[in-house]
Amino acid sequence: MKLKMIGLGFVALFTSVVAYAESATEKEAGKLLNSMGMEAAFKQSMDQMLEIQLQQKPALVPFKAVMEQFLHKHMSYDELKPEMIQIYAKAFTEAELKEINHFYASPTGQKTIKMLPELMAKSGEIGGRRVQENIGELQAMIEAEAARLKSLESQ
Repeated sequence: MKLKMIGLGFVALFTSVVAYAESATEKEAGKLLNSMGMEAAFKQSMDQMLEIQLQQKPALVPFKAVMEQFLHKHMSYDELKPEMIQIYAKAFTEAELKEINHFYASPTGQKTIKMLPELMAKSGEIGGRRVQENIGELQAMIEAEAARLKSLESQ
């Protein structure tokens, strides 16, 4: 009986240490999301996504308010933040998150945060331009694969 109690004590101690480590890691992950300006970036991204959808499908314009309400309910930063914290907490240790947070608190880190959306947009433009420059090759590859698949079907 005494051995069983000691064993339960170790389990309780281990569980509390693990829970503390997880909460400390989650705390650092939350700090990271805040220092990255994730809330503002998330809102901007959702707004842009909605505008693109409305441009591509003008028939949805009368339903913009409904779509905004839906996105706010299911896709807002506040709604997704706990899961995002878990993603970062699983990807990085507490020590790593502290290092990242330290970097983002520095002037270079702040510049990185500020410049990242522009750099990502420019990178996306490069990718889009490369696809457009080589679209003929892609079309030829698709046609060749379609012909190959058709010949396999007829066999």
